[in-house]
Amino acid sequence: MRVRSLPVAAALLVGVAGGVVSPLEAQGRKASPSVARRAPERPQRPPGNPARELDRFAKMSPQEREKQLSKLPPERRQQIQTRLERYQSLSPQQRAQLQQRFEAFQKLSPERQDAVRSEIQNLRSLPPAQRKERLNNPDVQQNFSNDEQKLLRQSLGPPDEF
Repeated sequence: MRVRSLPVAAALLVGVAGGVVSPLEAQGRKASPSVARRAPERPQRPPGNPARELDRFAKMSPQEREKQLSKLPPERRQQIQTRLERYQSLSPQQRAQLQQRFEAFQKLSPERQDAVRSEIQNLRSLPPAQRKERLNNPDVQQNFSNDEQKLLRQSLGPPDEF
């Protein structure tokens, strides 16, 4: 009994110290989903560059666009239509800049994408004067690379509303 409980105790100790092993898992049993700790799942996003997707829709004939949009759930369809209208109102230069920003964003690791996305949402919730103040805050400058800070600054322009 003592020999058998030693590995379990060791596993529990490692689990408590590292916070990664539940008592059931330490005993070799499967933990139920409510007991096991898992990293939150990232929301599923369409693959590829969203600006390119919008460009693809913009280049379709109205009939083909309608056919493709009809396959989507109503909420997603409305979202794409709204974004498509805004995208089509941009100049060719603004569209190219938007695509470049999306490509730069996609080159970031998933963790950095999450951090930049979260900060962009935070910035958008602030009045313009506070946005500028936040971007010049030493915390932002320490926590984000120069390239990431550039993406944050560019996110304040109209093309980044997509």
